[in-house]
Amino acid sequence: MIRTQIIAGTVCLLSLFAAGAAHADESPTAGHASVAGLLGYGFKDGVGLGLGARGGYTLPMNVYIGGTLVYHLGKSEGGFSEHITYLGVEGGYDLVAGPVIVRPYVGLGDAIVTVKTDVAGFGSLSGSAGNFAVWPGATVLYPLGNAFVGGDARFLIVNDLNALSLFATAGYQF
Repeated sequence: MIRTQIIAGTVCLLSLFAAGAAHADESPTAGHASVAGLLGYGFKDGVGLGLGARGGYTLPMNVYIGGTLVYHLGKSEGGFSEHITYLGVEGGYDLVAGPVIVRPYVGLGDAIVTVKTDVAGFGSLSGSAGNFAVWPGATVLYPLGNAFVGGDARFLIVNDLNALSLFATAGYQF
């Protein structure tokens, strides 16, 4: 099931890149490095509020190459807590759409799920597991000189943990 989702997401994103490459204007991000913060929410139990950072470079042909690190606070109930951290590389394509830039992308990397539980009479037990993760998504950026603001939507796929996450983003390009 997960393999099918990964393949479908990748095919959709590649078709967007191919369609955009045929008649894309040069993006104002082309030829610039950028850094940005992310603040949002993952809509799945155990994901929740998320904080992150992204950095990368947009090549002169509007191809974006970068990386991201995201930490979701997860949930904490009684003596049980769970959170997820994922980091990896991202690749996308910048499309100029009026005053905004739309960047469909795909990210690949490692997701670390950490679980901690309190066991009566024994203290607490905790464990972490790293898993391969993929997150197809799209970012919409509104340039403000060298700064930008925008939104980011992604679908995180990690084993059985599939979560839609929406983020606000703000950053600076050099």
